[in-house]
Amino acid sequence: MSGLPPAADSPQGADPGPELDLSPYEGCWVALLRGQVVGVGRTADAALRAARCLRPNEKQEPLVIRVRHAPPPPV
Repeated sequence: MSGLPPAADSPQGADPGPELDLSPYEGCWVALLRGQVVGVGRTADAALRAARCLRPNEKQEPLVIRVRHAPPPPV
């Protein structure tokens, strides 16, 4: 994969925080930047391309993770 930042295979180790609900993205790859979802795709490359399209002037590379099983949002 060309130009991809390091990807985590699950939210563990790349936990975006308990306040971010990733359950709508189960089974997808998600690009995160500063605690926000900035891209989603069926592959890591697609999520990164979506993030770059949404934020073309962003200097920081988003973190791309695969959401396998998202815990429910905190109550």
